[in-house]
Amino acid sequence: MSSPSPPPLRIGILGAARIARKTIAAIQHDASRCVVVAVASRSAAKAKTLVDEHMSPEHRRAVQLFSGPTAYHDLVTSTNIKIDAVYIPLPTRLKKEWTICALRNGKHVLIEKPVAPSVGEYREMMEEARSAKRYLMDGTMFVNHPRTHQILSILSNEEDQFGDLHGIDAAFTLEGNEDFMKTNIRMKKDCDFQGCIGDLGWYCIRLAQLACRRAGRYVPKSAKVSEWKVNEEGVPIDASCWVSFQPDDMEDANPNEDGNKNDATITLSFHCSYLHPWSQRGDIRGSKQTIQVLGYINPQDGPVSYQVIRNHSSRTNLNESTIEDKNSVHTVSCEVPQITLMWRKFFEYCEAIEKNDGWNHYDGGDEATTLSKISEENQLVVDALMESLEGSGKIVHFSKENQSMSLARKTLATC
Repeated sequence: MSSPSPPPLRIGILGAARIARKTIAAIQHDASRCVVVAVASRSAAKAKTLVDEHMSPEHRRAVQLFSGPTAYHDLVTSTNIKIDAVYIPLPTRLKKEWTICALRNGKHVLIEKPVAPSVGEYREMMEEARSAKRYLMDGTMFVNHPRTHQILSILSNEEDQFGDLHGIDAAFTLEGNEDFMKTNIRMKKDCDFQGCIGDLGWYCIRLAQLACRRAGRYVPKSAKVSEWKVNEEGVPIDASCWVSFQPDDMEDANPNEDGNKNDATITLSFHCSYLHPWSQRGDIRGSKQTIQVLGYINPQDGPVSYQVIRNHSSRTNLNESTIEDKNSVHTVSCEVPQITLMWRKFFEYCEAIEKNDGWNHYDGGDEATTLSKISEENQLVVDALMESLEGSGKIVHFSKENQSMSLARKTLATC
């Protein structure tokens, strides 16, 4: 006789941000294994509108609303309703406080990116998660899409058709209207001061991280913002960046003074912007093939595709028909939205950590721990790019020492 299925993960949502609307829709899908049971907003009207407009009557009846100046605290500490996990799409400046508060009250946490004002603060959050025996995960959705899995499998298949990974070129841009540029929290220094780098650039960095991990034990070694624009508050709204990755056992891994890099270097070059038309693309370049993918961050529903281009060793043989013959388009079906797949994965990680009485069982490099380390590294690179921008485009070098040290001033969260 088979054992009964575990109950769904009961989710409380802090804030009524736009992304919360997508989250509510995604969680209502049966595949998520989660259910929304509480919503908190300082505005009672926003909380009610979020639930009324984006939840079915069946799901809406079970939701408890919290409002007013203490709404977040009331939800996180409530004993009147059972909440297993909290979703935090709040401004970056508030994430550490409410993540630690939720963890200390026995809640798992799924947090939107960027995960913290600095990697040092994120490490404090992770330590709290381990101490509380609860999981902390970031909301980078595209890593859960089957197309992403299929692309990454090409990089490490036994037939070696892709060859050695040489570099990644990526872009994520959107054109903000006048209202967006004036009022959106991503334009505010006291909310999301990392701007387009922490918001849009995060995904470009993550694509490179995933590719580099498939290529071997590669870690970021240097980073630079080469061109940028900031708004009147000093928040980046357009940035062209590069990040170099090298094997983690390579001692002198920084670029030479003349700009030449070791043959083992893999370079990410990306553009993120609130000033250009919508674009989300990634090119993963190998010695034998290049993979091109459009819409990889927010793909359309249903089947999606990517293109594999066979590289040519000789320019003399290039002609249009040869190029077409050697290119191939691959279609990937996805019946469940990637945001729902993310919540399903979150459910699985939370369940596993509870079953194994915390994180101790996972120190051998399991999937949940690896994902947390990738989030930490992602934030580390964002921090370095912000340091580069603030240093007028200087190159910021990583070392084993500054990858393991806390870069943030110590701040205590209270709850």
